[in-house]
Amino acid sequence: MAFLSKLINTSRLSRVLLIRILLFSGLFTVTITAVQLSLNYQNEIEELQKKSKQRVNSSSGHLTRSTWELDTQQVILIAGDLFQSGLFKSITVKGKDGFTIVFLGEKDIKAQGWRQPLIFGFRGRFTTVGAIEVKIDIDPIKQKIMDEFIIILISQFIKTFFVSIFILFIIHNLVIRHLNEISNWLNSFKPESSFSPLALETDKGSDSEMVKLKSAISEMGQQVHKHTIGLEKAVAERTAELEKLAYTDSLTGIANRNAFFQASNEELSRSRRLSYDIGVMMLDLDHFKAINDTYGHDAGDEVLKQVSKAMSNCLRKEDTLGRIGGEEFAIITPGADKGGMHKLASRLQQSIALLNFPFLPEDKNITVSIGYTKISNDENFKAALKRADVHLYTAKASGRNTFITDKGFVPSIVN
Repeated sequence: MAFLSKLINTSRLSRVLLIRILLFSGLFTVTITAVQLSLNYQNEIEELQKKSKQRVNSSSGHLTRSTWELDTQQVILIAGDLFQSGLFKSITVKGKDGFTIVFLGEKDIKAQGWRQPLIFGFRGRFTTVGAIEVKIDIDPIKQKIMDEFIIILISQFIKTFFVSIFILFIIHNLVIRHLNEISNWLNSFKPESSFSPLALETDKGSDSEMVKLKSAISEMGQQVHKHTIGLEKAVAERTAELEKLAYTDSLTGIANRNAFFQASNEELSRSRRLSYDIGVMMLDLDHFKAINDTYGHDAGDEVLKQVSKAMSNCLRKEDTLGRIGGEEFAIITPGADKGGMHKLASRLQQSIALLNFPFLPEDKNITVSIGYTKISNDENFKAALKRADVHLYTAKASGRNTFITDKGFVPSIVN
């Protein structure tokens, strides 16, 4: 019973199956029992009628003579003797003219009965002298059938209940427990989490359909897990690519204008918290328009890519290089000082000047003009960048291929 209680309380399917098994078995049992008892009832009635007719026939001779002789006392004695047999509900004896000679018992119009004429023979002649009407007592039969019905019903219910429990136990072991395991596994299954397969039996029943179903579901879950992980990886890679496209200059591969300004503002906020200086550089390739006009835009693009690569090689990991215009570049250098900024500007010019391009004459190389400054404690990044841009145009006006900074930071230096 403990197993049954646990099974019903933990499995809704088990409760439904048990109720339906009991319901259908009960209906079947009631139907079969009712049909059987109905047949028994008819047999009992027929047997009772047969006995009652035999009993009446055994007394009909005396009853007929007494009726012929109008011996009412004798008729009453004979009818009373018949009634005492317990077979009859009522007995009525009527005379030739239909008048009632004697009535014994109780009136019950629903009771089953029959009528037998009383025929007297005298000297070869026969005449009807009356009739006897009887109604048999079927109440004992009804009570007997009802008692049998209750006993059979109770016994069949008990047998059906235990048979249902046994069937449910088999169904649970073969089907329900597997369905519960599948359901619990599916409820806890998360494709994006680490994959744990369904536990599979390794005993002799491991080739059953339910075990094969669990194996198929587990394999499907593993495929869904792999697909989800692959999809998440693809989405992450695609997101990274989109972010790169959004913040990277498509030609040179360095930060574009938006990414450069975002990085600059973040670096400025960090420098204010940690109290370090930031240097800003503006760079512009000299005579770049002439290169495009003379050698074509493909040549100009190649110059921009090679120059960007050369400048990136001159920078530290914490520095940021960005393309903010056609041939204009900008650099932010955290922890800037006078000597470091001067050396970086010189190194950038030298690195760019060493670049070789097959479309340029041997005596011609690429040069760059630079303006740089340090961000003051009370100004924003754009104000400092504008000051560096002013220094850049001063460098261009001074003959190009040079770098200029604030007079208070480093004196004007011309290479």
